[in-house]
Amino acid sequence: MNRFTRIAASIATGAALLTAGLAAQAEGQIRIAEQFGVVYLLLNVAQDQKLIEKHAKAAGVDAKVEWVKLSGGSAVNDALLSGNIEIAGAGVGPLLTIWDRTRGKQNVRGVASLGNFPYYLVSNNPAVKTIADFTDKDRIAVPAVGVSVQSRVLQLASAKLWGDKDHARLDRISVALPHPDAAAAIIKGGTEITGHFGNPPFQEQELEGNPQAHIVLRSYEVMGGPSSATVLYATEKFRSENPKT
Repeated sequence: MNRFTRIAASIATGAALLTAGLAAQAEGQIRIAEQFGVVYLLLNVAQDQKLIEKHAKAAGVDAKVEWVKLSGGSAVNDALLSGNIEIAGAGVGPLLTIWDRTRGKQNVRGVASLGNFPYYLVSNNPAVKTIADFTDKDRIAVPAVGVSVQSRVLQLASAKLWGDKDHARLDRISVALPHPDAAAAIIKGGTEITGHFGNPPFQEQELEGNPQAHIVLRSYEVMGGPSSATVLYATEKFRSENPKT
């Protein structure tokens, strides 16, 4: 087993432990939300190798895992709170949003980090060199406006440039769009989408696929270095009903 698979196995073990009490309430079923991008590769490995089922079986549970593909932290959070998934996979931004909103109620908690990756804000507009160059004619694609980790990083960058009170200045020209669609728009050009705050591999595809595409902002520059960007999380109720955790 190589190092990457071992990491995926560790995450799968944690998820499997969370399933340990599910047999009584949902016949051992667990639904996990994932999104688009290399940042979810560990989940892809766990799915391909059936690592959650393997470790759940070792814990005495015959787990049936369903993988749910969603786009954007808002959609993931809605699915978690509505009971359509048990474990959410999204950025730190959506986790912080739902953690704050559910304190004293569902009490959402983090389960595991999926690692850290640099996220790039890419533009195909030659006039845009910094975020200050975006105008009302531009549109910046993010997974979820005001919620996704990309949108949160953009707000932090805006606060540094224009002050805390104006941290959401670029929200008004931001639009929610799945990474594959946003990447296609940047590469093709000629659409209202002139910026995309994405993730690997879409940001690299944009830079390679359109000679005008260039990096406007790097998440590591805003955050002061590498930081966990994508995580798994669940509700306290779900955890409390799984005592083996």
